[in-house]
Amino acid sequence: MIGAPARLVVAALLVLAGVAPAAAAPGRIGAQFRYWAFDDRNDNRNPILYGVLDPIHVQVEVWDYVRGTDQFRPELGVHLRDRRRSSYDMQWRHELDVERLTLGTGQVLSDHVVGKISVAALVNRDSTEYVYSGGIDAYWHSYSFAGVDVLRDPRGDDLWVVPVRLRLANEGNDWVQFTLAPASRRTLGWAADAKVKWLRFGLERNNRFDFTTRDNIISTLGVEFALPAEQP
Repeated sequence: MIGAPARLVVAALLVLAGVAPAAAAPGRIGAQFRYWAFDDRNDNRNPILYGVLDPIHVQVEVWDYVRGTDQFRPELGVHLRDRRRSSYDMQWRHELDVERLTLGTGQVLSDHVVGKISVAALVNRDSTEYVYSGGIDAYWHSYSFAGVDVLRDPRGDDLWVVPVRLRLANEGNDWVQFTLAPASRRTLGWAADAKVKWLRFGLERNNRFDFTTRDNIISTLGVEFALPAEQP
């Protein structure tokens, strides 16, 4: 069941969505299947459905483990922008016994640079923990960018992780993205992802990345379609 803090955040999200300006850009819908191959063989089969129509995004996914407790993980977010195109984000996600409530912003610092910061409260019955992150992205040619983030998640190995990303994109917003994620305690994760027309695919290696203490390889295959732009 969703706790009282989560219900308040969901209500606030819906109110913000109702008063937000109409979407200025076409939305998109997609579906993915991610297969997490863990080193202990307790693999996770992970279907995902999502939709984005500014200023709202909605996502539903299932974590289906070979053994153990499965998870149903709904997610709802609102992303508002000011005249400078800086963003202000509020998001709720249900994670098994935890409600994840996130506030963040992406501030346009110059014509090509965006600074980001966020805090997520992980609320359960007995306690609340916090995930902090900050970073910076530098854009060129509309959709290409290079960025670095610093993330601290108190769960699992309590790692500090520094994902570094490079995305190369064309004007049609097809892209390929590479990520390296060095972390404290001498661990390293990496990922390679791409979008070509409507096809999404990727491969990711996590060496005790983020909150999990189990090494894994994630294979992703999916589709994504742009929604028709609204007519004036």
